[in-house]
Amino acid sequence: MVISDWVFPITNHQSPITNPFMFGKIARFASLFRRYGAGAFRLIINPLLGKPAWFDLHGDRVWLNFDRSTYYHLLHSVDKLEKLVNAIPADVDGVVVDGGANHGIFSMLAARHFPGKKIYAVEAYPKLLPILEKNVAGKNIEIIPQALAAEDGEVSFFTSETSDQMGSTIPENVEEFTAGAPVQEVRVPAVSLANLVRQEGISKIAVLKLDVQGAEFSILKPAAEVLAITEYLVLEVCLIEKTAMELLEHVRKIFPHFKSVNPIIYGADIIFSKKPW
Repeated sequence: MVISDWVFPITNHQSPITNPFMFGKIARFASLFRRYGAGAFRLIINPLLGKPAWFDLHGDRVWLNFDRSTYYHLLHSVDKLEKLVNAIPADVDGVVVDGGANHGIFSMLAARHFPGKKIYAVEAYPKLLPILEKNVAGKNIEIIPQALAAEDGEVSFFTSETSDQMGSTIPENVEEFTAGAPVQEVRVPAVSLANLVRQEGISKIAVLKLDVQGAEFSILKPAAEVLAITEYLVLEVCLIEKTAMELLEHVRKIFPHFKSVNPIIYGADIIFSKKPW
């Protein structure tokens, strides 16, 4: 993929003034400058030059792997993750488990919001692991380079070149966001929540966050012992997922209280709690 093809697309030899795609890009760049200030130059120019790009997150550098969805997530997802982390009481006991850590932004925000807490960033996608390692270096964050699954072993992990945000063990959950691009498959090691807790000697989980593109129910269903020691459960719930209703019914039996934080299409980011808010 040539990044300039989607940063500055001019089709049919149209003038930038009459090209509707260009108007959209100009608006996007204006939003980048409002959000990231002078750092937006780096976010725009570095990918064009084939150089690594990063943005500042409360004094920390967040390095990025650029793809077709990166600018969207820079403008929307970062603020949503911060809002999500800040909605959780900071004085809760236990460790933080970030399932589906991706670039590590949730883990980095959690390290700031929960100073002193051990954080486990669980990420299976080999392509993102070097970037994740770079982002969390020097922090109390341990990377678990495995996929969360119902049981230990090896699983197929599906991705698309259009977005590193859409990795999943469920191929159809990636296919619907690929815009026709081929889905790629890689075999990765997997660990269940129960065995992750055992191997790391975890006795209490303050926050368990799962963003695994539809695999949440299959991971949580056999993890009753883990949920019993978890105070807050953070999920992106999409009501069009096949297992969404089963997931909600299962979770609400253990976590009767909830807070909807970030509305999304057909769902929301939801924080489930055992105690009233």
